[in-house]
Amino acid sequence: MKKILYSLLCLGAASLFSGCEDRLDISQKGVISADDFFRTDAEAQNALNNLYQCLAFHIAGHEGTYVALPVLFNEAGDDMLAAGNMYGDNDFGAQINEFRYDSQNEVIKNAYSGLFAVVYDSNAILDRVSDDTPVKRRVRAEAQALRAWAHMMLAIGWGCPPLVDHQLDANDKPSNFEGGHDELLRWCAEQAEEIVDDLDERTSPADKVGASKVTKGFALAVAGKARLFMGDYDGAKRNLKQIISSEKYSLLPTERWSDLFHEVGDLCEEMVFQINIVKNDDVPLFWDMLTRTSWMWINFWNWRTDKLPSMPSFIGVAGWGGHSIRADFAERMLANDGDSPRRKATFMTADEFLYEMDWNGVDTDGDNVAEPIDASVPRAVRETHPGIGIKDPSGLYGFGGYFAHKIIARPEEIEGGTCTLKNLTIFRYAEILLMYAEACAETGDNDGLKYLQEIQKRAGSAHISSSLTLDEVKNEKAYEMWLEGVRFPDMVRWGDTDGIVNNGKNIPTTYDAYFTKGEPKHRLYVEYSNPNQGTTGFVKGKHEYFAFPFSSTSVNPNLQQNPSGK
Repeated sequence: MKKILYSLLCLGAASLFSGCEDRLDISQKGVISADDFFRTDAEAQNALNNLYQCLAFHIAGHEGTYVALPVLFNEAGDDMLAAGNMYGDNDFGAQINEFRYDSQNEVIKNAYSGLFAVVYDSNAILDRVSDDTPVKRRVRAEAQALRAWAHMMLAIGWGCPPLVDHQLDANDKPSNFEGGHDELLRWCAEQAEEIVDDLDERTSPADKVGASKVTKGFALAVAGKARLFMGDYDGAKRNLKQIISSEKYSLLPTERWSDLFHEVGDLCEEMVFQINIVKNDDVPLFWDMLTRTSWMWINFWNWRTDKLPSMPSFIGVAGWGGHSIRADFAERMLANDGDSPRRKATFMTADEFLYEMDWNGVDTDGDNVAEPIDASVPRAVRETHPGIGIKDPSGLYGFGGYFAHKIIARPEEIEGGTCTLKNLTIFRYAEILLMYAEACAETGDNDGLKYLQEIQKRAGSAHISSSLTLDEVKNEKAYEMWLEGVRFPDMVRWGDTDGIVNNGKNIPTTYDAYFTKGEPKHRLYVEYSNPNQGTTGFVKGKHEYFAFPFSSTSVNPNLQQNPSGK
């Protein structure tokens, strides 16, 4: 699909070299000082473009590595397992999944510093751009909404991080927000609410630009989520219902549900806001970093197809197999959804993996050409076919007999053989409906039931709620939003963390008896191991919030460490 292009002004690059100013006291020609910039509408817009670049670089990527924010907020949940080639592979994610991380975990560091990069670039606009024209007011409003979002994510992840509402001097060392977690969330909500009228509104569900920039809908989503997380359910309802009533967003139809997680679904009618990933030849370093980032995204999340006898046809390129769906969660979703389009687009059963999935196949007749294994190949032939199953004797580590494929990059998404330009979704409409339904359930307001049912009916689920209860919303949100970075924060605020106290113990590996035991037919089986020698699993009172990175606490004595980092 065609992407929306932004011109990018790399203002932030100047800050990389600010420490050299005392040694390089040389006047530069053709350079505009910060004091003289930000004065015109065009300069304000360019500063905002730089902020969007910051989002793409630090949140949709991070300095050429995997996308840290989704790894951080997904790995800690009760619905997935860390996986890979063997124990110790992809350990940056496994440390989080098994709650054996410390303050030097690179995912935590990159997510934390990336969010503050957004805060800093937002403050550059808010401290320097005046509000004397409509354009400047809109620019300021977009920056303020993004600053509120970044602080909200910091509060959700770290509890009481510093509140940074202005540009800091070099010697400033901000402390944890003294008002507490809920008051920081209140600040985020109020910041987002006060600038709604200065923002553009998405023109219609077909407006792609309106899904790739900060709009009224985005600001209301930030405010609604912040209020939901602080327990202000009436305030959350007020904000979220405005998004619903605007009619600027709609759910994709059932048959396109899986498109939401692939390039074909980017900027579609369900997207409230996505970080738009584009190729910009005017910024080659930036593009190189995004290329590497998208390469790392594919590698971490895609299956380890090197352990299979042939490539599944739906997968674009082999990966590191960094995640799998937990068997107990998969079984709950299977019981709830049955063979719904949503369930089948989220994961496969063992039977579906072997006998319903298309494979590229292997050469079976000696002509040096692989024969594809598709729907035309009957099950009886597949049962003994050497081109399917799990061939490697070490099996698929971290897999418990189910095969998640919700976000696996498709062949048509691959750019240059190894990368994808898939946007990173921050809010989609389904989450808005589910948050609203939750706020309604908490206040005895039955208005949320129809929106909960709308999600279930669109999914094709076998279960349609007959009443609005918090448990109904919890279950539905878990199934609809799997691997979208919301499960662990929800578990923490609900106090539903019992399902992760044993993370890191009894780790499954899935094998195929056809290859490992010489059986005549494919048969998948699971064995368990306990490779961790130390303490693992969620501890109440310790792991609700992530550790502050050592890179921050080591230079800022005013930042008090969370229990998980001690």
